[in-house]
Amino acid sequence: MTATGRFAGRVALVCGPGDGVSRATALAFAREGAAVLVAGPDGERLAGTALLVRAAGGQAASVVADVVRDGSDAAARMVAAAVERFGVPDFVFNDASVTGPRDHGTGTGTSTGTGRVEVDWAAAFAAHLTGLFTAMRHELAPMTALGRGVIVNTVRATACTERLIGPGAYAGYSAALATLTATAAHESAALGVRISLARSQAGSGSGSGSDEELAERVLLLCADEND
Repeated sequence: MTATGRFAGRVALVCGPGDGVSRATALAFAREGAAVLVAGPDGERLAGTALLVRAAGGQAASVVADVVRDGSDAAARMVAAAVERFGVPDFVFNDASVTGPRDHGTGTGTSTGTGRVEVDWAAAFAAHLTGLFTAMRHELAPMTALGRGVIVNTVRATACTERLIGPGAYAGYSAALATLTATAAHESAALGVRISLARSQAGSGSGSGSDEELAERVLLLCADEND
């Protein structure tokens, strides 16, 4: 980690599962000098990511915030934690990732016919769209107050092997997320906040080189001509 990187003195809020691309992005921000607050539903994974950053000499903290389950309360908590610990975020990365659906009896990932298709469909859209919408509302508030900041969204699906719900849900919520991101970008541009979508391949496994590659794309979208 470095105190003289292109993002030295800046703050990054990384929201996601706490592993995979969200972990790779947190580490990438820290390598460029940013202080990082990682937020999401899994406290153990988040703490592990923060520990990796600090072990490498970076600044990091974590907060448990499940915006799918707890909605605005969780979104407000994670933004407030970033502001209190490090300051208003200069950068936000929203990693809308899910794992599933899987057969709840066998764990094979083929739950067709179990009656859970609608449940899995609704859960996927809640995680990707409702959760993202709620998060962005709270992330934008302090950024627009200062007239600066960058938000980057991404979506990726892992282990979505169920017929219909896997590719069908992914196609639906990824298209909707792209439209939501584009609309938010248009609305926020005049307020000094840039919003972008970092695309990834569906089905890419965590721990593969694609996590680090996507993290680098996120940083490129956050950078400006002065970085």
